[in-house]
Amino acid sequence: MLKSHLLAAALVGLIGFSAPVRPASLSQEEDLDAFVIRIQDALMAADGRAYRALFLPGEEALAAMVVNDAYVPGATRVAVKERDRQHLKGSLPGEGFQLMLEIFTESGRRGRIASWRADVRLARISAGRGGARAWRIVGQERLATLDGLYRLELNAAKQFSVRDLVVSSTDFRLQVASGDAFVAETDEGVTAFVVRGKGEMRFTPSDEAERTQLRLYAGAESLVASFDQAFIRINPSNFATRVSAGALTERPVDPRALGRARDLFDQHIRQSFSLNLADLSPESWSLSPLGEDCLAEVHTKRFGALTYARSSNEAEDVTLFNRKTRRNIASYASPDKLRVRGRFYNEDDLVDYDVLDYVVNATFTPSREWIEGKTTIRLRVRSAAIATVQLRLDEDLVVRSVSSPGLGRLMHLRVVGQNNLIVNLPTVVPQDVELELTIAYGGRLPPQPLDREAIAVDQGIPSQPAFEVTIPPEPYFVYSNRTHWYPRSTAGDYATATLRITVPAEYDVVATGLEAVGSPMAVPAIGAAGAAKVFVYVAGEPVRYLSCLIGRLVHVNSSSLELPIGPVDAAGVQTSPPGDATRGDMTLAIQAAPRQQNRGKSMHDTAANILQYYASLVGDAPYPSFSLVLTEALLPGGHSPAYFAVLNQPLPTTPFRWQDDPVSFDNFPSFFLAHEIAHQWWGQGVGWRNYHEQWLSEGLSQYFAALYASRALGDHVFVNLMRQMRRWALRYSDQGPVYLGYRLGHVKGEGKIFRALVYNKAAVVLHMLRRLIGDEKFFAGIRHFYRDFRFRKAGTDDLRRVMEEESGISLERFFERWIYGARVPVIRLTSRVSKSLDPVTSGPSVTLRFEQGDEVFDVPVTVTLVYASGARRSVAVLLADKVTERIVPLEDRLVTVEVNGDHAALAEFVR
Repeated sequence: MLKSHLLAAALVGLIGFSAPVRPASLSQEEDLDAFVIRIQDALMAADGRAYRALFLPGEEALAAMVVNDAYVPGATRVAVKERDRQHLKGSLPGEGFQLMLEIFTESGRRGRIASWRADVRLARISAGRGGARAWRIVGQERLATLDGLYRLELNAAKQFSVRDLVVSSTDFRLQVASGDAFVAETDEGVTAFVVRGKGEMRFTPSDEAERTQLRLYAGAESLVASFDQAFIRINPSNFATRVSAGALTERPVDPRALGRARDLFDQHIRQSFSLNLADLSPESWSLSPLGEDCLAEVHTKRFGALTYARSSNEAEDVTLFNRKTRRNIASYASPDKLRVRGRFYNEDDLVDYDVLDYVVNATFTPSREWIEGKTTIRLRVRSAAIATVQLRLDEDLVVRSVSSPGLGRLMHLRVVGQNNLIVNLPTVVPQDVELELTIAYGGRLPPQPLDREAIAVDQGIPSQPAFEVTIPPEPYFVYSNRTHWYPRSTAGDYATATLRITVPAEYDVVATGLEAVGSPMAVPAIGAAGAAKVFVYVAGEPVRYLSCLIGRLVHVNSSSLELPIGPVDAAGVQTSPPGDATRGDMTLAIQAAPRQQNRGKSMHDTAANILQYYASLVGDAPYPSFSLVLTEALLPGGHSPAYFAVLNQPLPTTPFRWQDDPVSFDNFPSFFLAHEIAHQWWGQGVGWRNYHEQWLSEGLSQYFAALYASRALGDHVFVNLMRQMRRWALRYSDQGPVYLGYRLGHVKGEGKIFRALVYNKAAVVLHMLRRLIGDEKFFAGIRHFYRDFRFRKAGTDDLRRVMEEESGISLERFFERWIYGARVPVIRLTSRVSKSLDPVTSGPSVTLRFEQGDEVFDVPVTVTLVYASGARRSVAVLLADKVTERIVPLEDRLVTVEVNGDHAALAEFVR
């Protein structure tokens, strides 16, 4: 929410300096610290004389200019914080410094942050060779200002009676028949108000898929709920247009009503457009929403507190959110946004810069879940010009400093309630300029659970009494894409990286990249610090995000794989002569928790075969090494960042069973492994543009795992996998389209829905696409798609375009129905045997007639003719019209007609 305001406000940063140089004399250092306090005290002086007295004699003109600029009329509080100091050129050590100061000034309820550079020297202030010397300012310049901050509070002198109040925004309307209201004002007008009374909230999304989600959440496609109180933030200039005229009438203040309104106001004010000013001020300071942006916290009787937000700078600018349950009920682009942006978007386009490289130094203390880190980011400006850089870093991590070579210490801001770090630059930086930032940070940060490939705990059902003792799994700690453990781009940018991870000596680390020669390096115990190990990993190929796993691991084995990456057929068999085939090498390493060593040994050959098979299908391997890490847990699951994968191994004594889950395949135990390895290509080698496109990662990985099952165990296993995937897809297709991504099942907190559709339905859709265009063109399209988007992010429209180029046919309707739509066709099949001669075979025939509804789908379907002799003949029929007829000659007396026996068509068939 604050991102749009801060970027639009063009907050110009301040020039800092490199590592601070402190005075040689402790007394001088103490004197300089006291001098900074004198600056703070002087700024509070009513007439500025005290501040002018801090300047060197002869600098009266400079002092007058600075005083006129630095003083804020009516200031009630001033806080000055020194952020950096550096030795002044031409001065003796300890006698001249440049100070970087942040000055926060309050004037009643208004605040301002200014950053200044102050040059100070030790100057003689009394005559004689041994005369006293003191610090004096010889130069000062304001480098940046952030104005328009307000410490908002309800106006205790105003209360309003409410009658037929209406507050409206895109697809959203609040109506209050009667009640009371209190307002909070800025110099520009009302920016926040509290309403208490008898009201009704109405939210009707313009997007069809969002109406489906709303129906699942509220039972109808329009959420209508009564409420008794609401907190609203708007731009002051929009108060007159957002709020119905004549609905508020001023009345005498009721102290009890004011107290109740204040309770609601205090509950929500820090959640909207608020900044964390750290040591400058402990109070809550806010900016006003920009333009049409607004926020409403509505306390409904049925759904609890709901948050509606309109944020114009977001790709999906309309959201409805439940803070308590942390559920995104709706999130979509408004009609106005769609007219400007179009239907599709790439999250990279929302970022003004491109990250080129990360250097991460992080020290972990697993027993305390503590991290101390320093990350250097090298980036290139993409926009015409930028004045700020916005990064993602977990809110619980304290930022110690932000600096840049040649610029020194930089001012930064944290947004309350968000994992954002906003860095102000020293000047507007133009397009294509490279910039380097170093961020030091630290704090407590719990590791993440494995990604959504895992079968969630809430899906596990106890299979034995709770009092039975289970063996505790060997602990491990994963820091990856779901914990913002290092500062990074807000869009998951592809970049190279170097990771230097320090852990206690008893732990090991597997991380993104190739492990450097000489890693790990032992660090002996020094003082209170215990012995440690330093692991270094280098990602020479671009990766979307950085990950590390920390635990007690055993190195099981390593091997070098020769990968066939030349032309292949649909089964992954090399088609070119051996001398013409290109090949690549990959290092495969297996590491495991101590109790999983034997399992690790048994998985080596399977992992090697999978890697070789996938490389043959795609014609490439994205990364030169792959590590498989076997960990222990109560439930199976996995996570596959670039260069390695983590695979949970449930212990025999786990109290859970998970067979009734969309991604549990008992007939192919290696499915999890095959799926996770496939993510090295789909999800890592090729990324997805935004959360809507996650199916490209999960669906392709799921389908590749099924292809490997077919190759390893036979077609009958593949058919069984398709049967299970189709069954789950049919069960949950009415929950929304594949394109909704993680939000499928989100409003219900039901992970099965997400896995059934984004994993299984997507895989079945890919199989239908293969049958629609044929094996040769499908696998050529897969290689083409990978080649075009290697180390880039892709979308559904990109896959469609590539497959259309390879096949020569339009696939717009296919993707529109199966990816963007939620419906599944119901198809009626009738058959009629004709004794008359078939015009081609001069024998009897059967006419197969398929009828779809008004919405026509492209459905390749297999029909099997069963003869009296027991013989079976299968024919493929493409259903692409409302009515499709196919005449099939008969070879014997027909007993029955079976449809979709291979479970490859995602449709309901009726006879």
